[in-house]
Amino acid sequence: MARENTCQFAILGMLCREPMSGYGLRQAIERTVGHFWQESYGNLYPTLERMEAEGLVALDREEHSPGGRVRKVYRVTEEGRRVLAEWLRRPVVPHVERNELLLKLFFGARVGPEASLAHVERSRAEAEALLAALRPIDEDVRRSRESDPELPYLHLSIRAGLLGLEAHLRWCDEAREALQRLARTKDSKQKETRDER
Repeated sequence: MARENTCQFAILGMLCREPMSGYGLRQAIERTVGHFWQESYGNLYPTLERMEAEGLVALDREEHSPGGRVRKVYRVTEEGRRVLAEWLRRPVVPHVERNELLLKLFFGARVGPEASLAHVERSRAEAEALLAALRPIDEDVRRSRESDPELPYLHLSIRAGLLGLEAHLRWCDEAREALQRLARTKDSKQKETRDER
């Protein structure tokens, strides 16, 4: 499925929760689904305009900011709800993840274990930070939305993020050990070569 279409469904899902401006949508995406779904903000506004022209969303109201800017707040239409429900029932389109870390590790022999180890350490630190941010969100969702019928669905996506990050941290630890062994072996071989001279 094209990226723009998926952006459309992310927008529809968010607007089903409450009317929002483009800026509000950006914040809501970051705050809620940002740990597993990223959307180009350059794509968000044109998609929103196209959806308005197609009758999937409508202008709810205009808000004036203190700086004089006008912020358009959109709501989902009945047609938008129908299109979203239809998409939600369709099978998920499989995709191949683009993972630059794994690509660099795959070719890591070209530069040696030190560079690869640095990549793994950075990735581990990023995962730890994200996990630390996600755990309170999980607790907050469970505490503050106990009667919300969306809670089980929200919790499933958060749990996938938590478990995925925990698995990534375990993998980082294994990768660190393997790369450190490679570095020691490399250092040992270099020392032997120097001693032979």
